[in-house]
Amino acid sequence: MVAPPTAPTAEVVADTLMPAVGAVRRLLRRLAGPVVTTGTSREISTSQREVLAMVGKRAGGSVAEVADELGLAPNSVSTIVTQLVAAGLLVRETDPRDRRVGRLTLTPQAQDALDSARARRRGVLHEALDRLTPHQVADLAAGIDALEALADELRNLERAR
Repeated sequence: MVAPPTAPTAEVVADTLMPAVGAVRRLLRRLAGPVVTTGTSREISTSQREVLAMVGKRAGGSVAEVADELGLAPNSVSTIVTQLVAAGLLVRETDPRDRRVGRLTLTPQAQDALDSARARRRGVLHEALDRLTPHQVADLAAGIDALEALADELRNLERAR
């Protein structure tokens, strides 16, 4: 008689989840190419990419709002924003209602680059998913809700600290 399988422990899941998620992110980034490059044909940093993506999701947000959403210090985000403005990827305009606040928007170049990168990542992801078995795709689909719940719990932990 075969013993019933036991549910994986949090320790086992953590030990396998982190490397798997990291590998998927790194491989997608390498296969799909850079999100955006500066005029010197140098790819932007991960932090710069995250700031651009957040501004793309919430155009008109402030440095403080972007910093809060990304869990970064406002002065660090302000430095990144200054770099991205200098690279011609972000526009920082003074809020007419509160002159102390700068509102951020993507430049057309940055928006086009983000759209193009998103399309390339989707294409690479579709190609890889097409190589999996239907059962593996179903397993991945079932795990998406669990990953979103995990992200929510991580956000809750972050707020509590």
